[in-house]
Amino acid sequence: MQRRNEGFVYIIGAGPGDPQLITLKGVNAIKKADVILFDRLVNPALLDYAKENAKKVFVGKEPGQPHRTQEEINNLLVEYALDGKIVARVKGGDPFIFGRGSEEALHLSKFGIPFEIVPGITAGIGASAYTGIPLTHRSLVTQVVFLTAHEDPQKQESQIEYEHLAKLKNATIVIYMGASRLPFVVEELIKNGMDKDTPASIVENATTPMQRTFFAALKELPEVARVNNLQPPLVTIISPCTFFSPKLNWFEKKPLFGKKIVNTRAKDQSEHLTQLLEAEGAKVFSFPVFETRAIELDSSLLETILQKNYNWLVFTSVNGVRYFIQNLIKAGKLEFFSGKKVATIGKKTAQEVNKYGFSVDFIPERFNSAKFIEEFTRKFNLQSSKILRIKGNFQVDPITENLRKYASVDTLDVYRISSLFPSKQEVDKILSESIDAIVFTASTTVNYFFEILGEQNARALLAKAKSFAIGPMTKESLKSRGVEHVFSAEVHTIEGIVDLMKEVFKTKEAR
Repeated sequence: MQRRNEGFVYIIGAGPGDPQLITLKGVNAIKKADVILFDRLVNPALLDYAKENAKKVFVGKEPGQPHRTQEEINNLLVEYALDGKIVARVKGGDPFIFGRGSEEALHLSKFGIPFEIVPGITAGIGASAYTGIPLTHRSLVTQVVFLTAHEDPQKQESQIEYEHLAKLKNATIVIYMGASRLPFVVEELIKNGMDKDTPASIVENATTPMQRTFFAALKELPEVARVNNLQPPLVTIISPCTFFSPKLNWFEKKPLFGKKIVNTRAKDQSEHLTQLLEAEGAKVFSFPVFETRAIELDSSLLETILQKNYNWLVFTSVNGVRYFIQNLIKAGKLEFFSGKKVATIGKKTAQEVNKYGFSVDFIPERFNSAKFIEEFTRKFNLQSSKILRIKGNFQVDPITENLRKYASVDTLDVYRISSLFPSKQEVDKILSESIDAIVFTASTTVNYFFEILGEQNARALLAKAKSFAIGPMTKESLKSRGVEHVFSAEVHTIEGIVDLMKEVFKTKEAR
């Protein structure tokens, strides 16, 4: 291949599944990359760190599907690097532990292409930590062996020395990729002298909300894998340290562990809710049903607004604050806030105001429209006040309707809400999964959800899954659609929803 420009290749270990287990160095390398080559076991959330214009190339192996050979992957790395690109080769686990990262690095070195190896948490270590099975223990285990059940098919004979492994004392043996080969491996270990009752475990989808851990004697492992239809990725741990798991398995004890939850928030607002749910062990399906876009205010309209002597600015969403202030900054009129009082419904909206250096004069104790009006009008005499209500382009707005009973109110739409239709594949995924809960954070999300799925599909899904609404208006929107069992938190915030969900799923009936 002819050298055109000099690029650079990062060979990055992405960890075993939990996207937060990637190193900071790995994240920074992905952020720099012009091209990202990634495997099947790389969590898709890691691709969100990529630059907007980065090229993403899937080079993984899907069961039963055509896939790139290792030679093709090697050549792609060279091709992109010779074209002057910064390349991130992102691999599950660690590149140098059964990850073929060394083969790729050796191929790059043939062409003098500079590269860097970014280590990752290998599956064996991830499975150990997330199941509470220590790989070593001072009084039990003093040595660890990692082995793969899938060796290079071009080898004339196995390099695994079962006769030595079987006789190891005070040892943990960690086996990678052992689903189909497990009966053979177990037979060889027992045949060569390992006690058939040696404690062991198999971990499926380690470090993810779909993790499953099974314990058995060594001789029973193949049957356990067969009966439970265990599928890759699998890690088998043969060790006396499995004894500790009931006390040390913190991950599978999380309140929402394994729950499949649909997040319907707009993509630019969904990250916080997703992070909170994942922190409690849930598998989150991002299913944004609408999007928000800033409205660039006409200069004459903005000038008219700026000239009015408002007493209060009322915000009920982070978007309202963000998009309004962006318009002010662009016009060079941020001083508009001076001398005006600010009211917000929730703390997140107030924090967004604070972020720009302005204070908030009123937040109700309960974060919903009715309580806002009740507390705001009781605390302040608004009879001669002029209020600017800053919002999205939604038609029904009880805040404005009720405030006009007490004061002069103008409205200003600073962002536009529109439905966002997910792909057929995304819709089918939601309908085919055994969803445990769906979160709705506004009446708008309810309406768009039904519009996207259709009345029949939406009703069928909501009849099986639990519905969680951020407040009474959203709950009423679901009820009006015939959804019977709707949970609404006392505290009308994202955190309130998650806390309620943890309580609901505590009961045996909910599980």
